[in-house]
Order: sequence, then structure tokens, then C-alpha cells
Amino acid sequence: MRDPFLLLGVGHDADDDAIREAFLAAIRDCPPDRDAQRYESLRQAYARIATRRDRLAFEMLDREFPEPPDILDRAAPLSGSRRPDPGVLRALLRGER
Repeated sequence: MRDPFLLLGVGHDADDDAIREAFLAAIRDCPPDRDAQRYESLRQAYARIATRRDRLAFEMLDREFPEPPDILDRAAPLSGSRRPDPGVLRALLRGER
């Protein structure tokens, strides 16, 4: 499973409200009738990190290396241009958040 923080475009220090806002913005940009698979991925990502307790459990138990799509989602989010930001992409490839 992909990194829910990267999929939603939030940092690991985001609070409940920031994660909820990111989720709502993402599903507005990608409704289920346009891309059902991506919508389901967003919904699952939100379910995994929606609360502080969920985020702690994820950090302690579900930690995995990001997959290439995670890196691209973070470097080129759905909103705005689809061209990755070179600085963000370099930081992600170095393992920074």
C-alpha cells in the first residue's frame, strides 16, 4: 500500500484538520466517477491516518519505503501543473519529507 501522507500531500506533522482538508480537496479534484481507483486509494489513505491515534499506529507499525507513484504524487500534486517541482523531487529522492 502506498504512503498515505504522500498520497494526500500532507506532512507527517499534519493535524486531524489539515489531513481532513487535504482529503476533501483531493476528492474534489478526483471524484469517484472520474477515477474510481484513485478515489478508493485516497479514501483508504485517509482512513489510515485520519486521527492522531491512526497516525501513531501507522508510524510505529506500517512504515514502508515510498513507491515511485508516491514520490510523483508528492512532487506533482493533482492541483496546479503536472510538472514536478525539481526541489521537492530531489528532496524526496534523498529521503527527506
